[in-house]
Amino acid sequence: MVNRLKIPKKPPNQDEIRNLLVNTPKAINNIEQLRPHLDIINGDYMHWDEIVVDNRFSGVNHKLLWAFVELNRGLNSRQIKLNGITLRYVQTPFIEKMLHDLDIRIGGKIDLKGQILAPPLQKKYLVNSLMEEAIASSQLEGAATSRIVAKKMLRENRKPCTLSEKMIVNNYLTMRYIKEHTEQNQKLTPELIKEIHKLITRDTLEKKDYEGAFRTDDDVKVFARDDPFQIIHNPPDHKLINELINQICNFVNRESDSYYLHPFVKAMILHYMIGYIHPFNDGNGRTARALFYWYLITQRYDYLEYIAVSTAINNAKAQYTRAYLFTETDNDDVTYFVKFNLRALDIAVTSFENYVDKTRVENQRIFETIRQNPKLNFRQADMLISMSKNERPLTILEMQKLYNTTYETARSDLLDLMAQGYLHKVTKGKQFVFILDKNKCMGLV
Repeated sequence: MVNRLKIPKKPPNQDEIRNLLVNTPKAINNIEQLRPHLDIINGDYMHWDEIVVDNRFSGVNHKLLWAFVELNRGLNSRQIKLNGITLRYVQTPFIEKMLHDLDIRIGGKIDLKGQILAPPLQKKYLVNSLMEEAIASSQLEGAATSRIVAKKMLRENRKPCTLSEKMIVNNYLTMRYIKEHTEQNQKLTPELIKEIHKLITRDTLEKKDYEGAFRTDDDVKVFARDDPFQIIHNPPDHKLINELINQICNFVNRESDSYYLHPFVKAMILHYMIGYIHPFNDGNGRTARALFYWYLITQRYDYLEYIAVSTAINNAKAQYTRAYLFTETDNDDVTYFVKFNLRALDIAVTSFENYVDKTRVENQRIFETIRQNPKLNFRQADMLISMSKNERPLTILEMQKLYNTTYETARSDLLDLMAQGYLHKVTKGKQFVFILDKNKCMGLV
């Protein structure tokens, strides 16, 4: 039995709300009575579909309640006008608090040099986070490879054997490309959007011509994850794509004359609009999430490259889909999508902060190991401790990827450890594999 996704119910339309307010005797007198309910709804920015099933609002005229909700949101919304589409966004106290909190945590509180200390660990974690983002973003689009297998493939630089592995490799290389080529205050262009799509979908689409090219028909539909026959979104007419994309670029590149949007909010609206327009035949979700990263890096949120947001989204797939559907069913109110993504970003940042705390303890252990044996460099000490915990062999290519060094540096590190008796070398296929000598490394962990 297929567990079909429940499409959210649309709220009462504007005419129905207007008639209700006009024809309900002394409707305005109900505000004070309904205020506790309005505070709850606006505080968490609830959708009509949530309100009608919430026991806290039983015995209340839901439509009249919604009328006052809409009145409040309409007065406080910021409009983003595109071709035939007007998005609205409401900056709630919850969102303001989240934006301030994330600004502090990402913008200055996390001191990588002071807390992670050593550049090799910064590089190691950056590579790991790029892998996590690539894997999770690909899994959201159906890639079936496990994280362990995917990471091993990336670290060994092994050629992908399946479509899922190819998706992950493309995602990883695209994230590296964004990190290395993005400039401060860089402008978004249709050509850049196409280039990112081309990188992220290389050799994974039905037709080669689809790579980096906007769709030329309306055959593309968005289906529910758990039911391939349930259509949950019909993207706009393909004839509107070029104009819509140009307008999105203008929206991203210029500030509004009438209001300010925080870069996080702008990045999330960019993410939403790429998903909504679905300008490509496939790979729209991966492209949207890559552009989210790209924009924030242009706005000096460089530490965001250490934070795998797609992992948090991948752990909440149903809520991610509902955030899209809430927005589309409630007059293109993108606040729902922003709220979800802020929570996902908060989870991802918390995960990074936990890593930093853990690493501080690890650093002390590494430096103690080096103190006991000054012949070890930081990479070698960190790697020995990691191998002691994981009890898994290591190749030169893995060492190279792990610490973002040259092949010769990785080879020299491992051969030196072998000469000191920490590692044994065996041949597996055409490559050397290094195995830890447990007796020599007793006391490292």
